[in-house]
Amino acid sequence: MYDFDLIIFLIAVNIGFLILVFILFAYIIINKYLNNRRETYKNIFFHGLEEAFMSLLVQGRSGDAVRVVNSIKQSDYEIFIEFISIYLTNIKGADFDKIIDVLYKSTLFKNLCDSIRASNVDAKLYSIYCLGLMKKPVSINDLLFAMHDGNPFVRMAAIKAIAEIGFIDVLEEVLIALDSESYITEYKLSEILWSFGEEICPKLLRIFEKSDTKIIKIDRPSLLTSALIEIFGYWKYFASAEIIHEILRKTDIDLIRKSCLYSLGKMVHVGAINDVVKCLESKNSLVRLNAVNAMLELRAIDKIEKIKPLLNDADWNVRYATASALFAMNFDFQAYMFSSELASEELSKAYRTIVHVLTEKLTPGAG
Repeated sequence: MYDFDLIIFLIAVNIGFLILVFILFAYIIINKYLNNRRETYKNIFFHGLEEAFMSLLVQGRSGDAVRVVNSIKQSDYEIFIEFISIYLTNIKGADFDKIIDVLYKSTLFKNLCDSIRASNVDAKLYSIYCLGLMKKPVSINDLLFAMHDGNPFVRMAAIKAIAEIGFIDVLEEVLIALDSESYITEYKLSEILWSFGEEICPKLLRIFEKSDTKIIKIDRPSLLTSALIEIFGYWKYFASAEIIHEILRKTDIDLIRKSCLYSLGKMVHVGAINDVVKCLESKNSLVRLNAVNAMLELRAIDKIEKIKPLLNDADWNVRYATASALFAMNFDFQAYMFSSELASEELSKAYRTIVHVLTEKLTPGAG
């Protein structure tokens, strides 16, 4: 057996520690060097693109732009998209069209379309995003192919790109694809639908009129149906008001009802006021909240007695919306707070909310 030598052990530990520190130090230096090289390369790349596009826009010479764009390698797509996404958002009209025309006629456009069918997920995502920026309907077949990809991020990127292009003709196919996505959020759905622009509304209304149950589902919680109804309200598409009112009357699904209330309020559809009033008594706080907001939009001053009880609602958001709505309707809060009829009721939540709202509305600079 060997005797344990503590001194040798400590020397070995210290040497090991020094080697580890050296490796860590070397890693930091090498990583910093590589980052600096990457940043320098990116700046040179950006400068080359900017010079070429300025030559195109100012002097009308497309040669430099075509040459630079055709020379872009797949490994540079990420850098190119970082540049072009910022550049295109600051350019409108004829200048935008000139740049897109160069990109479309270059080999880059074909490479982007081909990359969608490749196995590299990063290349797919960069390509799809770039095609969405270019807004060329000719890429629709490739984007539809990507919409059925095995990767959910690729599918969502393809759907967003189709929306950015505004290709309304495939709207039904897009909506069916969105409805099949398990992990999509309500915000993401709304973001995609907004990207289509107001032009989505006539086609969407036809889908509602057909009551296509593959897309429109009012008998169960459906994030897609909810988002579609709210799109009508967002764009104030008045032609949809009657059909949304009919859905509000038919459905008992709170998710759908709160969206109907939002849109009917935004469109100031006074014909729905009695059904909106009924929703003030819903067990669902979001339904009550949207009902109160709709009453404000409808300026339902003659229904104040129906709105008033929600000042003491269990949900703070409902109480706040109610107090704000009543303030906008010139409600007499003083008479309410000192009413002898309500003296026996527990109204502490209502009083606190009223004081909060009045302080916010009447104090200069508050809120």
